[in-house]
Amino acid sequence: MDSAKAETSADAAARHRHTASRRRSCDSGSPKHMHMHTRTEHAGTLTPTDFESQSKGPANVIPNPSPTDDRQVRWSALEPHVPKPSIDQLKSGQSSPGSAWTPPYTKVYRGSFAATPISRSRLASGQATPRGGSLVASIPLDQFMSRLQLEADDLEDYGVEELRDGFFDASFYKMPRKELATAKQKRKIRSPFSLRKFVQLQKDGIKRFIWSIKHPKRRSALMRAVTGYMLAYILCLVPAIRKWLGPYHFIMIIATIVNHAGRSIGSQIEGTITTIIGAGIGIGAGLLALWISTVSGPARDSYGAFLAVCLLITLPMLAWARARFARVFQLCICAGFALFFMVCERVGPTPSYRKAWEFGIPWVLGMAIAQITNIFLLPNPGNVQIARALHKALDAAIGGLELPRPSTARQREKMSKETVEMSIAVRDFRSEITISKISPEDMTDLRNNLQAVIRDFLRLECIAPVFEPPKEEQRPRKGKPLKETKIHIEVDSGDESEDDEKVEIDRIRAALTGPSREMINIMKEALEACDTLLMQILHQTSFLPPGRKKNTWDCEVLADRILGARDKLEEAHMVWAGVHPADASYTVIQIFLFTSTLLQASDQVTKLVKSTGSIVKKRRGANWRFYLPDYPLGKLVYRSNPQVRHDRGGTTTAFYFRTMKDITLLMSKIAGKAWVPDSDLTTKPSPQKQGEKKTLRFRIWEVLHELQGFEARFALKNTMTICLLAIPAWLTRSQSWWNEWEGWWCTVAAWHLMQPRVGGNLNDLAARLVTVALGAFWGALSFFAGNGNPYVMAVFALLFAIPFLYRYMLSSHPRSGFIGCLTFTVVSMTCKNYEGLIPPHRIAYTRGTAIIVGVLASVFINWFLWPFVARHELRKSLANMLINLSIVYRTVVAKYIYHDLDYMPSPQDIIDSQIREAKLREGFVRIRELLKMTEHEPRLRERFDPTPYEHLIDSSEKFFDHIIDVRQASLYFRISGDRDMAQMMLSCRRDAVATILMNLWVLGGGLRSKTPIPKYLPSAAIARRRLLQRIEDMDSEGYYEKSLYEGKRRRLRFTELEQLDPESLFVDGPDGKSEVKDGKVRHKGIDKWAHFYQYAYSSILNEIVRELEQLQIYTKAITGELSIGKFD
Repeated sequence: MDSAKAETSADAAARHRHTASRRRSCDSGSPKHMHMHTRTEHAGTLTPTDFESQSKGPANVIPNPSPTDDRQVRWSALEPHVPKPSIDQLKSGQSSPGSAWTPPYTKVYRGSFAATPISRSRLASGQATPRGGSLVASIPLDQFMSRLQLEADDLEDYGVEELRDGFFDASFYKMPRKELATAKQKRKIRSPFSLRKFVQLQKDGIKRFIWSIKHPKRRSALMRAVTGYMLAYILCLVPAIRKWLGPYHFIMIIATIVNHAGRSIGSQIEGTITTIIGAGIGIGAGLLALWISTVSGPARDSYGAFLAVCLLITLPMLAWARARFARVFQLCICAGFALFFMVCERVGPTPSYRKAWEFGIPWVLGMAIAQITNIFLLPNPGNVQIARALHKALDAAIGGLELPRPSTARQREKMSKETVEMSIAVRDFRSEITISKISPEDMTDLRNNLQAVIRDFLRLECIAPVFEPPKEEQRPRKGKPLKETKIHIEVDSGDESEDDEKVEIDRIRAALTGPSREMINIMKEALEACDTLLMQILHQTSFLPPGRKKNTWDCEVLADRILGARDKLEEAHMVWAGVHPADASYTVIQIFLFTSTLLQASDQVTKLVKSTGSIVKKRRGANWRFYLPDYPLGKLVYRSNPQVRHDRGGTTTAFYFRTMKDITLLMSKIAGKAWVPDSDLTTKPSPQKQGEKKTLRFRIWEVLHELQGFEARFALKNTMTICLLAIPAWLTRSQSWWNEWEGWWCTVAAWHLMQPRVGGNLNDLAARLVTVALGAFWGALSFFAGNGNPYVMAVFALLFAIPFLYRYMLSSHPRSGFIGCLTFTVVSMTCKNYEGLIPPHRIAYTRGTAIIVGVLASVFINWFLWPFVARHELRKSLANMLINLSIVYRTVVAKYIYHDLDYMPSPQDIIDSQIREAKLREGFVRIRELLKMTEHEPRLRERFDPTPYEHLIDSSEKFFDHIIDVRQASLYFRISGDRDMAQMMLSCRRDAVATILMNLWVLGGGLRSKTPIPKYLPSAAIARRRLLQRIEDMDSEGYYEKSLYEGKRRRLRFTELEQLDPESLFVDGPDGKSEVKDGKVRHKGIDKWAHFYQYAYSSILNEIVRELEQLQIYTKAITGELSIGKFD
């Protein structure tokens, strides 16, 4: 099963075909490339001399099908063996073997047992290497081995094989210096403080602002937010309302900023409820603190201490909950805001309980204004986000059918990213109150079908080999990963064989090009129809091009057309009636694999069309319905709606950490356990019983371990910052200026700006300081321009609110927009309260300074205490991803390839694998987003060079794609074999798998600890070469197998596929019903598709070996290389 045809040139394919036909003509009754060998079996030990003498005898000994011992030593009579003296065989007085003998393994450094390597013995130098069976992947690995400068003598094992439990024999080779030096080359990176980059950023910001104003959905959201803000601002300009609400009447305006009206209806309702509850909690905790601090004479003398204790008790809980549970973010923010007002503003030995009225009533009024504006002004029912995500995902899928296209990763990255965004949008749709015509269940079904479509489209070769290749290849752009070095073997072949090869390819392309193009066009039309119908149902046709907004389709007709195109393509495959996979060239096999993947993709598109059609039938004339959150509570508390997630900032890091946590949880279910050898002298501890009661000390350990998390660290940082800033409010000597300047606003600014994960970079700090300065200046100017005229102030407020609310709710810098709006509101309304008694510039200076102190404190504390460093997280995430790739590779090999005869991969195993693959693909998307954050981080030593990290991410994702291809290809065949065959293949299979796993673990461990990678790593290419050589030998010899279903013995080639009996598909379940036990695709006979997928499987394994070397190069470019001194 490990072998497949993998020719890389037409010459090699033609040579192989002519050789195969010539050998078949010699003996038509025997398997192809039949070669008789002699296998002897002795009770004692064979010596090389005995082996050489037996090789001269007749080769008519039938091999024994069953080995007599697990630890067997097998000698192969493939070639005469010339003994070479070793150090142990030197004659007395002889110090060296002599000049005529050269030690083996001069280029390849062998592992633990150099004297007893495990690879198969090779043929004599004068003999042609037998090509086993029909599907041996020979040419690409020959090229790869030639590149490694390996010779036949380097793999000589003298016919000895040793099977050792838990160990493998590794071979090592020297890494090419040129490729490693190329990977270390740095590209020119523009400084983040350059004037040109600053100007470019401002231009881009202005363009995005203009585009948002033009976009109808974003424009309506901004209109709702600005309208709610202006209504509250105008009400605060009315003298009667100001007098009734008190000096802090403008808290009503701040409420419309915190819970702005630019959200969906469901998000606004949820935000109104949580913010009012949060404010109530803060006011209640503040009233309790005020009462305790003034309950007695001694308490009044130390009222500041009691208020500080209140903060020390309440703030850690609020900060920890805010960091741990994203759903209560608004509740915790508003609770903290209210608490600061109660215990930090105008406090003293005499309590003032009216402060609850001064904060609570304006807060509730502001929330009511925002809620009413959200419902009655251009309401968003909650389906805009899901409609945008579905449209982008379908558009990316349509782009994936633009075939052929240049071989760039841009389209693949787009499809992967849009799939992830669509999954997030569906989860958001299910986790909040929505008003829609499509139910959450139907939306989940749509997501699953669309993910399956894109998953199959990712398997399509972008060059589309069924079509004519382009005349000229596009030159790669700078900054892309290194290309593999391919060594083409020159094969002497006549013009006649080349012409025959070209004629055959042209004949197959002529038959398949038309049906394939028709299938692609129909699938594109079907996807466009699904996109249009869904947007029409959701009333979001603004996302569609003008020509498709009013189009109508019949989904049943589209499904029938896809089935008709599928039938035509299947009929066109009759052209392969005379093509056997053994004789097919590389191009021909690639053509058939492409069309097979196209057929599978058409099945998924048909399912998507039918699912869309059922939704259209059910919901075409249906009314809008309210849908409550339909999401598990255990997951709901960790998620927030999209607008809250954006407004709090740190969206990229929040998604990154959440995704990595999900990946870790999934990987822990399939990760291997520590291997402990069995021994009679050691007793294994009894396993812990399920549901066993935890001890007290274990519970204490759990609590202490939880306190080491980032939530506890954030709670400590936040509490420390707020308490230090609030100290002047509780000291008698500083109360006068604190109350006059309203210094408590610094605690509000710090509380809002501190983020659990990221603390902001230099650009963020500069942006926040500039927005505070602009807000203070514009607020003072609004009062000074008209001498307190309310109409003038309203105009100034409108001019300020539009750009800054846009920055808060629609840009990628929300916290700077929020702090700017807060500063303008505080300064302008305070100026209006004093009506010129205090100069406006003094108010702007004092309030602006207080807020700037809060900004600086929040940023610097986050920088110095447990900072988030994107480049460090990037390195750790790549290390974890490499280890996760090793876990997934091992799981695929164990469950889908080298599984036991009584175990088959079930449909549930396939579903679990798809879930893991989707989450890992999302992980690569998050890592790329993390890479972009490194460009803005301050670094004293030098600017961070992301080039090797980009290459390592691309190479890791290619490796991951190859693993997926291996799993999918393995579903279409199963190699025949029994326990004896598995025993003969055990060592080679073990080495091939273990070498890849060891490489990935070494690279991942070195990357995580940032330690240099050893110069010599086990060679996966050599291990793969030995495995293919063993298969060739077994294919040539043949072996006897006891058929699982026929009950008789038959002689098979190793690469022949087992016939899968349909009766073995079902087993009896626990309730008496039959259940599917095998998830592999069944064939009534040995189908050609199975042979082609067997080829694809082997070819992909070769690509995995090549990609593993690229991973070594890029990892060493990051961590460095560990030299071994003079042995280099």
